[in-house]
Amino acid sequence: MEIVKLPKKFREVCYQIMDGNDEALNALETFQMKYPHQVAAVKAEVAYFNLDYEQALDLDLTVLPWLEEWYYANVSDEHMTAMTVAAIKLHREQELIDVFVQEQQRIRAENGRPQRDRFCDILMDCLQRGVMSFSDNDRNYPYHEPEDPQTKEQLWAKLADQNKKLSPDDPDARRKLYNYCCMFGTARDAVDLFEKILGVPIAESSYRDAIARYLYLGDREKALQTAERLATSRLWAVAGPTQVRPMSFFGDPNLREFLLEPESLRRIREAALIDNGLTRK
Repeated sequence: MEIVKLPKKFREVCYQIMDGNDEALNALETFQMKYPHQVAAVKAEVAYFNLDYEQALDLDLTVLPWLEEWYYANVSDEHMTAMTVAAIKLHREQELIDVFVQEQQRIRAENGRPQRDRFCDILMDCLQRGVMSFSDNDRNYPYHEPEDPQTKEQLWAKLADQNKKLSPDDPDARRKLYNYCCMFGTARDAVDLFEKILGVPIAESSYRDAIARYLYLGDREKALQTAERLATSRLWAVAGPTQVRPMSFFGDPNLREFLLEPESLRRIREAALIDNGLTRK
């Protein structure tokens, strides 16, 4: 299966949809004949974030055998994960299990992609158990503090000992201290440091770490505000123009809970639809 490269006009329509222009969805129809799978994928993403799981799942079922047309493997993982969420919500677990079995048979017959084959097994296990964890090895779900956490002062002393030139006012040093605190410190120290590094470039994982710790501390509103910041940052928009919604959120057990509740989903969706002036290519 060959990778499909989308023309500029298609990409521009996707960017308009990403920025909240619902009318641009109608423009997708002009590409239906030549790029049916990409059109369906975009429509599915919009449907997921409109809580229209029936439409989203039905669309993604048509896309599933063609996910190798995307260069980035995370597109496949994100859509398959969202399909599993939708199937559990709709009580269509067995239907999707049967589809994943067929997908495994296709994979093994055509190209033997072991990673996607194993991922089908993981998702089918979730479908059989009726659970949406998907991330049994996620250090942030459920998050627990270390048994003997170190203070941020202790961790800073270790960092400073490794690099005498570090300054506590240096943004890079603050990021390093925050990451250290996420690994070895308390949740409270970690989120305090997180709030101090907002405004400087940080990784998507830094937001996810903060969300898990806010939830651990019982501050759901701060966790949701951080999810909104992550949606606005567009760090999730890395896999190509058809990625018009933050589908990666479905794979994070902490973020997924926000997507399943209408009001928190509305806030995340509105944040994701802000046109923040990204350079389009």
